[in-house]
Amino acid sequence: PSTSLEKGVLEQPPSFSHAVEKRKKYRAFLDSSAKDALAGACAGAFAKTAVAPIERVKILLQLQNSLKGNSASAVKGGSSTISLGNGRLTAMQVWRSVYNEQGVLAFWRGNTPNVLRQGGTTALNFMLMDWYKQAIQTPLAYTLKLPSNRSPEARKKRRARLSSFLSGGLAGGTTTTFLYPIEFLRTRLAMDIGATIETRQYPRGMRDVFISTWNADGVRGLYQGYGIALFGVVVYRALHLGGYDAVKSELIHRKTLSLEYNQQQHSTKARKIKFNDTLTIGERFAVAQIVSVVAGTMCYPIDSVRRRLMMQAGEPVELRRYRNSLDCFRKVMTQEGIRGFYLGIGPNLVRSFGGALLLVTYDAFKVMI
Repeated sequence: PSTSLEKGVLEQPPSFSHAVEKRKKYRAFLDSSAKDALAGACAGAFAKTAVAPIERVKILLQLQNSLKGNSASAVKGGSSTISLGNGRLTAMQVWRSVYNEQGVLAFWRGNTPNVLRQGGTTALNFMLMDWYKQAIQTPLAYTLKLPSNRSPEARKKRRARLSSFLSGGLAGGTTTTFLYPIEFLRTRLAMDIGATIETRQYPRGMRDVFISTWNADGVRGLYQGYGIALFGVVVYRALHLGGYDAVKSELIHRKTLSLEYNQQQHSTKARKIKFNDTLTIGERFAVAQIVSVVAGTMCYPIDSVRRRLMMQAGEPVELRRYRNSLDCFRKVMTQEGIRGFYLGIGPNLVRSFGGALLLVTYDAFKVMI
């Protein structure tokens, strides 16, 4: 028989085993996070490049009134149909103007920072969403101890939904803070309506935008509209990412209940049915499309305001139209009405195809990696 000393040598103390197990779980979490980040980056780059022409038309429509007055874009692109418009241009007019005056490749103008931003944003969003979801599990678990008339199953289901919405919003707010300057570069490049090197406001692309803005306003210029953007992104991401996760979980839950009901009604035949707890590609795309349209429409006025504020960067303070976000909301409503907040909403709804494509391709890339 072995002695107690031999047992002490051969057997590890419980604390050591617990530490090893904890380290394994941490490594598994890091591996999963890296996989989420890579899948999200690939999905974001693919989706944004696919819908870049629609997105540029949308931005030009949305900010067509910002090309008037003291905007440098209006000076350099003065002969453009867009800059000479009356604020009531249609998507087809903008599309023809870009094609005839700037060429086919101009539809992807500003796509490089767009891919960088969207790839980074998507990667961080999906990675941080899972991290935030784990982080808020502990405080949310305490809510189950509070008195309630709901059943434990209903409370857990509600907690899962709340976790999805909160983690989506927090992930979006975090990434916006770090990547907002890249979104600023993308907007200014998309609004550069010059047809040639001589008439373009930023002929060297991102470098020209960054240098001119930095020299005029410093780092503050790169964050024009950041406050309202942060609020909008938190709301949008909570609806977009959190809503997709919540609706997807709800559909799987209902499919499970439907199968159980069929098994009770037709027990002999149902025994041969094996339920797959995932959605088909068609179901995923339908859910993603609905979520993207709803979230995009609800948050569109916020997006319009932040982009208008972006267009003021680099201009003298006394010549700027809007003092802040609230002033912008007030003046747009007074001068243009509710329509002013929804300029370009048509192409944006079509562009929501890219949002749905992003969520679906994320799942696909995650499986491949």
